[in-house]
Amino acid sequence: MILSQADLRQAVQVGLVAFSPSLEEKQWGEASIDLRLGFQFTKLRPCDGVKFSLAEGLGTIGAMKIWETRELRERDNFGKVEHYDLEPGEFILAKTYEAITIPKNLIALVEGRSTYARMGLSMHQTAPWIQPGWNGPIVLEIMNNGPLTITLTPLKDRPCQITFFELKSDVPPEALYGSRSTDRYQGQTHPIDHSRRP
Repeated sequence: MILSQADLRQAVQVGLVAFSPSLEEKQWGEASIDLRLGFQFTKLRPCDGVKFSLAEGLGTIGAMKIWETRELRERDNFGKVEHYDLEPGEFILAKTYEAITIPKNLIALVEGRSTYARMGLSMHQTAPWIQPGWNGPIVLEIMNNGPLTITLTPLKDRPCQITFFELKSDVPPEALYGSRSTDRYQGQTHPIDHSRRP
């Protein structure tokens, strides 16, 4: 069963689902919630002739200096709003502004919003599910498949939406995301460097 806005508001009110910081009223949809874009953008540096295997995850690759991260501010020293220009064909990792807590009886799905999709932006490549037990921001895998440069502005842009599904039975504590040492992305503050976890 998909949770409606009324269901989601009740879940947030009683603390089953948590968003930090709190949501703005314009983020609530009929059966989903729009998420704001955060301030951190990470991209791969060119690595001509280098080969990588992902069979063991990103651990060894993350340790290499092939990623570059840019941390924006809300406004620069002159008071102008900072933004990121995503060029055609460019791929970046960006975080949602909100950190989200998913309870043991729900699973969530993150999808891009149609306004962004119609301009050629995809928000995730093949990783839309947010598992029960998740706690933290969501890393978006953003690709500009269109012909135009798209300006992305933290807090202002709401490029994705999250929908919640009720599970038939609760996930046991030992199976919740974050309960195993292999759950590397729980609470991370950087999409690649696991050593930056709080």
